[in-house]
Amino acid sequence: MVYFTLVSLALALQGASPGLPERADSVPAVDYHVHLMSPALVGDWKSLGVPFSRPDSVYTSGAVPLAAARWALFVPMGHLYANAEFRDALRLSPEDEGARVRRENDYVAAAAARYPGRAAAACSVNPLRPYAIAELERCHTSLGVGVVKVHAASAGLDLRRDDHLTTLTAVAAWASARRVTLLLHLDPQMRGHAADDITRFAEAVLEPNPALVAVVAHLGGSGGYGEWTRTVLGTLGRWLARHPDRRVYFDLSAVVLEAESEGIPPTTAAEAAAVTGDLRRVGLERMVFGSDYPVFDPARYALLLRRRLGLTPAELDQVFGNRVPGLPPDP
Repeated sequence: MVYFTLVSLALALQGASPGLPERADSVPAVDYHVHLMSPALVGDWKSLGVPFSRPDSVYTSGAVPLAAARWALFVPMGHLYANAEFRDALRLSPEDEGARVRRENDYVAAAAARYPGRAAAACSVNPLRPYAIAELERCHTSLGVGVVKVHAASAGLDLRRDDHLTTLTAVAAWASARRVTLLLHLDPQMRGHAADDITRFAEAVLEPNPALVAVVAHLGGSGGYGEWTRTVLGTLGRWLARHPDRRVYFDLSAVVLEAESEGIPPTTAAEAAAVTGDLRRVGLERMVFGSDYPVFDPARYALLLRRRLGLTPAELDQVFGNRVPGLPPDP
């Protein structure tokens, strides 16, 4: 049960590290990557023996990130119930799995509704599960959700498989037709993937859906800025250079690490310089801020980006001021 144990331990144990002062005024107005969990999901993790070092409200409430930013995208983690390891550990029947996925999406949508004009919710599914499109339709029509989150690693998506790409294309087509934004954790965390697989993803999933608005989380990786993340961002950047009109964005969440997180070492000076160069190369206009709360504190992370990246103050202000179309909605 390596995957969900690592994620839960990160959420439970990663706290503010020493060395950087808190500065709320450094936080961008919009945070595109804020995770919320229902008390029931926290309880399910605890039932498997995973410790949580902070009060449950840190994980279940949007109050803290919204104390820093003026607007936030709340991202559910209901897709974890469709992760084979998590599902088997909890001994969920197919009916229980679907019910708990719906419960998480309901919870996060309700949490966003408590902050009208200041928050929006995503809907999270494993696209490989048989109920996926029906759940997306329910979220969109019944809950008014305008963002769908797909986590490739949790879902077990393999970008080398034609049937998996076909499934992703169907989700992208559904989102495009309904003007729903796709938030994509693209890294499948599987050995053997290469730049050609990212190109194939872009050609199979993004290319047939020119109206799609997509946000690629963590610059295409899973935290930090190692060689694979550079490969994903660079490959998508080259594809976008051939399709400059496409509305594809990248969030900076968990890219620069102050301390070790989930086995990923702190960001080196060389890696920070690589981030800076690659952001400029792909285009600063495509970059948006995300904190990955509650793994990272929004104020501290924004200040870390200001201190560690080699972007000029004007360039950072541009990135921090960028908006994904429709998020937040136009007044």
